[in-house]
Amino acid sequence: VRTFIEAKGYALSWGDFWDEIKQFKKVHETSPAEFPHFVLLCRYFNSTTAPLVAMVSRLRGVGSSYDASSPLLAQTRDEILQWIVDKKQSRELAQFVVDRVDFVTYADENAHSAFPGEVERHLPSINLRAKDAAAFREKCVGMVTRSAVGPVTRQEIEAALVDVLGPDASLWARTPTALALGGAVPPFELGLVVDPFNGPGRASLNAADWRQLSANGAAIGEFVKRSRSRTGIALSGKQRMSLACLLGYSFAAAKGFVLEIDHNGERFRTDEHAQMSEPFFAVTSSPANGGLKEGVTTIAFPTEAAADVAGATGASLAFAPRLDLVSGRALDGTLALNKAVAEAKSALVHFRSRNQLERVHLFIKAPSHFAMVLGHRLNAVGRLQLYDWVDGRYVATTVLA
Repeated sequence: VRTFIEAKGYALSWGDFWDEIKQFKKVHETSPAEFPHFVLLCRYFNSTTAPLVAMVSRLRGVGSSYDASSPLLAQTRDEILQWIVDKKQSRELAQFVVDRVDFVTYADENAHSAFPGEVERHLPSINLRAKDAAAFREKCVGMVTRSAVGPVTRQEIEAALVDVLGPDASLWARTPTALALGGAVPPFELGLVVDPFNGPGRASLNAADWRQLSANGAAIGEFVKRSRSRTGIALSGKQRMSLACLLGYSFAAAKGFVLEIDHNGERFRTDEHAQMSEPFFAVTSSPANGGLKEGVTTIAFPTEAAADVAGATGASLAFAPRLDLVSGRALDGTLALNKAVAEAKSALVHFRSRNQLERVHLFIKAPSHFAMVLGHRLNAVGRLQLYDWVDGRYVATTVLA
């Protein structure tokens, strides 16, 4: 998607102001998926337009802290709509402003001195020297100059930054791309709407719902690869078991991604591979009976899950080959996490190969960041049917293949 920015070095009259808004609306209607967001940037807004700019700024600022369904947010939106309608503009145009237009006040003579501070604010992981900031600004000036004839892409901006950083670019390369996970994706961020896959209603989700989520994750992964050289993805590990595993799988190590996972205030990076030396799991397995091409695997720690799994598999899988990994250990850091994931993956690969299975039914009862990292490293394992514990029973969720 693209943000359409119109910059003016002067204050627009009332008529010219609305002409710009109408032009924005025309562009959006011509290509709504390509141009969802617009910015009108002026040196200042005059007394007739400044009240609207202030109201929209409050909506974007303080209003962003409210839940999307908040009555206070709805009231603020209604007040802005009514203000615009009272000024003899159409309600449709008013809705467009509230939904899709931002206003920025900025004087061009301040750009040079403000640039290093803006870089520091938006890119806190790097520390540009004064000469590097100046060089980066000149590259940005060139991109802005030609933006009237074509969009400036993130790929170009990131390439310019890497060029300026030189030997220090390795620090920037480790900076992950944040992935927002929740009920809505914030503006200007990459993210997935995952609340339905975490809530109690997930038992009613069907295979198509999970496939769509997987496709959305894959699309984000492709965008990240196209738009930057950085391969890190930062996300919260506090998800339900199937979702955590699917997210790890969507941004898998085999696809070139590195995960930076936040779990209860601790951070884990999947490009840190050191492991503890002692075994993590006790492993038991039973052979196939009757030539079944499907097997059952449980991974449970620090408490077992065998009885609950027996109720979920039913008669059809009662005599299927079985693999159980149990442990009384806790994941007390990266060394233990890496060991647990490595053992689990190895056991799954050998279990599938030894029994020539076409599908493995996988039940995980463990900390969610374990499921995420396991999903991240699941290649050469074949088709896996995942399950979630919902309302006192295991329900089938999604298939990893």
